[in-house]
Amino acid sequence: MRLVRRYLKPGHVAEIRERTVVQIRAFEFFVFVNGNLIESQLFQGDRLGSYAVELQACCAQFRDSGWMEDPTSAPRAHG
Repeated sequence: MRLVRRYLKPGHVAEIRERTVVQIRAFEFFVFVNGNLIESQLFQGDRLGSYAVELQACCAQFRDSGWMEDPTSAPRAHG
């Protein structure tokens, strides 16, 4: 499972993690707050195309709710 983003609030940590499910050609993301799983979504078949949009919407929910992104979890440019 790969860390996508980490968000912080005083005394709280939220993480969005993802995994690839090779056997069924799918992506899944998980949302954890303080170590507890609060949401997961599986994208397979026709839903696979909406994965990036849903992931960004999840990230936006945290930002809009006052969570601060942990800069160490931001994606890095390759090159």
